[in-house]
Amino acid sequence: MTALALVTANRVEVVEALIQMTLVAGEAIPAGQAVRIDGTTGKFTKANGTIAAEARMYGVAAHTVVAGEALTAIRKGVMDGIDISALAYDAAVYLGDTDGTLADAAGTVSVVVGRVIPGTSVTLGTSPDKLLFVDL
Repeated sequence: MTALALVTANRVEVVEALIQMTLVAGEAIPAGQAVRIDGTTGKFTKANGTIAAEARMYGVAAHTVVAGEALTAIRKGVMDGIDISALAYDAAVYLGDTDGTLADAAGTVSVVVGRVIPGTSVTLGTSPDKLLFVDL
């Protein structure tokens, strides 16, 4: 399992957000990280695929925050800025076992975060960009 990183530090581009939520972050959370809603505090914390309780992923962080700041997470939408260049179009993206990571293979608890889709804003006749369609 390979963890997927950001193309540029501390930011992703939200191309389209169909479902999103803004909550207070319970810890420092970088852009592009998987988040869940903490059942005790109601705040966003990093999700991981190690056990079912940690794998209740809500969405992907749209920007970097420190604990106590407002964080918007995308539950269903399209994001750019996560390095999925090595993945094929329509490949699944998974929740990784390490806190907050997205990966190219399933963690201990298999959670499909979304799929790689083509971005068509490039010149006609060239290979389309690869975007992450988050679909939780």
